[in-house]
Amino acid sequence: MSGSDHPLRPIVQQWRDKIKLAAELKWKKFGDDAAEAARFYNGPHDFLYTNRLGSSRGFVVDEDSVASPSCMMTVNKAAELVQLFGPILYHKNPIRQVNTRKVPEIPQSLVLAQVQQQVQQMGLTMEDPAVAMQVQQQAMMQAESMYANAQQQTVMIRESDKARADILSFYLNYTPNALDLKTEARAAIDEALIKGLGCLWTELYRPEGLGITMAGTFYDTVDNLLIDPDAESLREAKWIARRCIHPIWQVEQDYNLPPNTLRGNMESLNKYAEGMSDEDADYNKKTGHSNDLIVYWKIYSKMGIGGRLAGVPKSLKDSLEVFGNFCYIVICDELPYPLNLPPKTTEASGAPVDQALQWPTPFWADGTWPFTPIAFHWVPRSPWPMGHLKPAMGELKFLDWVYSFIASKIRISCRDFLAIQKAASAELKEAILSGKDYTLIEIEKQHGSTIADVVQFLQHPQFNGSIWDVVQAVERNFAQRTGLSELMYGQTAHQYRSAAEAETKRSQLNIRPDDMASLVEESMTEVARKEALTARWHLTSNDITPVMGPIGAQLWSQLVESSDPAEVLYQLEYRIEAGSARKPNKDRDAANLQQAMQIMFQPMFDYGMQTGDVNPINKLISDWSKSIDLDPEGYMLSPPPLPPPPPMPAEMPPEGGQPGAPPAGEIPPGVPPM
Repeated sequence: MSGSDHPLRPIVQQWRDKIKLAAELKWKKFGDDAAEAARFYNGPHDFLYTNRLGSSRGFVVDEDSVASPSCMMTVNKAAELVQLFGPILYHKNPIRQVNTRKVPEIPQSLVLAQVQQQVQQMGLTMEDPAVAMQVQQQAMMQAESMYANAQQQTVMIRESDKARADILSFYLNYTPNALDLKTEARAAIDEALIKGLGCLWTELYRPEGLGITMAGTFYDTVDNLLIDPDAESLREAKWIARRCIHPIWQVEQDYNLPPNTLRGNMESLNKYAEGMSDEDADYNKKTGHSNDLIVYWKIYSKMGIGGRLAGVPKSLKDSLEVFGNFCYIVICDELPYPLNLPPKTTEASGAPVDQALQWPTPFWADGTWPFTPIAFHWVPRSPWPMGHLKPAMGELKFLDWVYSFIASKIRISCRDFLAIQKAASAELKEAILSGKDYTLIEIEKQHGSTIADVVQFLQHPQFNGSIWDVVQAVERNFAQRTGLSELMYGQTAHQYRSAAEAETKRSQLNIRPDDMASLVEESMTEVARKEALTARWHLTSNDITPVMGPIGAQLWSQLVESSDPAEVLYQLEYRIEAGSARKPNKDRDAANLQQAMQIMFQPMFDYGMQTGDVNPINKLISDWSKSIDLDPEGYMLSPPPLPPPPPMPAEMPPEGGQPGAPPAGEIPPGVPPM
């Protein structure tokens, strides 16, 4: 079968059309604002003063009546936003906790009361009271035995779940450092601050040469994400698509295509949505200097392989229903068939086709997608959030323009103009322009009686100081919209009158960062849950051995690999230890622990000496030492020596004799009988 007559050719074409529609809607609702914010962060510094952007959203400038300033400045508030909020939201990898879900205990009395009620109703139908009583007693004994067995099984299940939770918790706290989750998460958070949405994709990672597989989470720009244009929220979306750009040879190897099957198509990367300008397309363009690159799309569908798309021939719809709702399809512009379903696959049996069209990891079972969004301002009835800078974009553009005009004004007003009579002699002009520090100037009588009659300096009008009041008012509005107030910089305009005032301002200042940090923690909790499902679905004991050793690998095989995925998803709960990702307040922690040492050290020391358990006081010493940047190793206490065993009691002598003497009437050994 050749590519031209591949049965999925109409499906591939329909997916291309839907991708284009999704890209156009994304650009209108999200992409245009995101691209503009990205320019403020790291774009060309004169972009605001071009004809196209001079009258962009939020700040309209009439280019015909207002000339561009001679000094073009950009006030990079976007960089300040990232540099101040980024470390607050994610300072280090958070501590992941996996716990078993708490199941309510059913009181035994309630169960036995229900059984007794049923038995009594059954006994009322019996004529012989003795038989009825005997039946009731046997039923109650059976109920008690069954309840005891059920309780024993519940305990065993809980212990198994606890062991499974401990193993997953160990692995989930190992991979963030091994795969550098901090760098990936910070990149996604920075993009969320700048553009409005950051994406973390959970997938498999295979280190070169090690022969093992790991489950990890990695950043990819939101520019490569498309969402179902019919959806009003991400959860309601029926499909998403991820744009990928890789070398041609790598794509051919990944999808088992013959060499030279593909050609580079970088043109589709530069501009893939109507409305996107050439400047926007070139801004993040990859040029392919080292390799021939190709653009292709990974589509995760919850509506089948594509038979339900509008425009698909009716003859194909029924035949494609056999693949189910959750399908995975990879397409590019060059091939009329999916990359993950080449002609040789469709010519084989149906099993490889079903396997090729499955999601790599079934995140659909948890109602989610392969990526975790990080966003701070979701928009109702839209799958695309709003950028943090968008509400203040008008003020930001005004500040750029006004500072540019002020700089231009300073540039002009700093020039010196010298007026001199045209009839003045050349020697007088030379002395004024380039004379020595102490120069004698002779004035002809016909030129005037004073030097002011001959030469004068021209001064520009005084600068209108009220402009600074306007600038400060606009900066204040910008700070209120973005949270970049003076307190974020450690500054204050006036001294606090009381500690209560300082505490009130501090608590109000933390409202926005605390809320944003909570949203980041919720996203990282979802990341941990997805990594757990990915590890359960793909990893074997061979992949776990380098991490946990042979015993841990054996437990992984018994408790995780062979478990039902529902046990990993729904019988365990995943959470991030609150505040563990945020930047610690060293001064506050040191003060709190210093106070704790004064109050708790002596009681905990006495407890440790009496019981031999020095773990609590060593934990206190360790936390205190770390809060003031000391190595706690030299301050740790050792358990007190065990007391000597009590002496053995002396052997009691028999009645009427000495210790060790034989009982009365018995001949001692070695004494001949009389």
